[in-house]
Amino acid sequence: MRLSTQPVCAAKYSKSEATQVRSFQKQYHKLSLIVYSKDNLYQTPPNFSRPFHPGLLEVHYISTSMAFINYYRQLCGLPTENNFAKDNFDAQLGAASLAAVNAAINLKAHGLLGYRRPIYISKTDWYTAESATLGNINFLDTNFSATAGQIVTDLLQDTNNLAGPTNTGHRALLLSAKATHMGIGAAYGKDNNILYSVENGVFADDILRQPAKKIVTFPSKTVFPYELLTNKTRWSAYFAYSQFTTVPKIYITDLTTNKRYRAQDVQNSLTCFYSDGYATSLSFTPGKTKLINTHKYQVKIGNWYSYSFRLFREKSVLTKKQISK
Repeated sequence: MRLSTQPVCAAKYSKSEATQVRSFQKQYHKLSLIVYSKDNLYQTPPNFSRPFHPGLLEVHYISTSMAFINYYRQLCGLPTENNFAKDNFDAQLGAASLAAVNAAINLKAHGLLGYRRPIYISKTDWYTAESATLGNINFLDTNFSATAGQIVTDLLQDTNNLAGPTNTGHRALLLSAKATHMGIGAAYGKDNNILYSVENGVFADDILRQPAKKIVTFPSKTVFPYELLTNKTRWSAYFAYSQFTTVPKIYITDLTTNKRYRAQDVQNSLTCFYSDGYATSLSFTPGKTKLINTHKYQVKIGNWYSYSFRLFREKSVLTKKQISK
């Protein structure tokens, strides 16, 4: 840590920052916090025998999942994603197929690698399930309850990525600058205590699109929720066009205290494993940076990119005393 040469910024929001914070807080407070279980997840539960049926989710679970996805995308300056019935059906086939084979909590769940097709699932449905499970998958022990939003947030924060602690592939797919639609599926294991959640978000039509944004960061620029930055949450920067092969030095400056910190464990994975469409994907930890609500921070990524953001609490309401006159 050392003092920065940057000018000190007050721990108050500018009028434009306050407008954005209030807009995001308003959106957040509208999000549903219903807790789901076997009793209220389905309209129709899956049938793991002949005639096989993947089940139908409660419409509210799907709409809430999409509301959280699009809230996070808007935080990062990305357009909202659509939700189509066909994508949901395919995602549900993926989740139900994982549930039917009681898939283990490992990377082989993606694409159902190494699993034999149950005789009651058709080859066509199995092929669709293999494709759908190439997207985001979340595993939840059903001894714990969760809202639809908590599942989406877990994937966004990517603190439990089975590909390793430095991989932020789930986040990159959620925050893809090319993505335009997403399907939602979920099913409880046939013979285990696991809830399999699938975000069907890998589509050929999206992969071929031009990105809606050149650079996407987490935390995003301007204003960002304090609650999303836990001690275990890695930060990231995704570049749609620029393919960098080196590992840059990254510095984080608290512009409110004028203290600078160096980011730690910087990883450059180039193109992510998932089809998010980014040419370069960086992830790092904020090191010894002290994160304080209302403070403003600058992130400088080598000579590649620099931006700033101010923290806010999404679970509170901004007061007039917190705004500069």
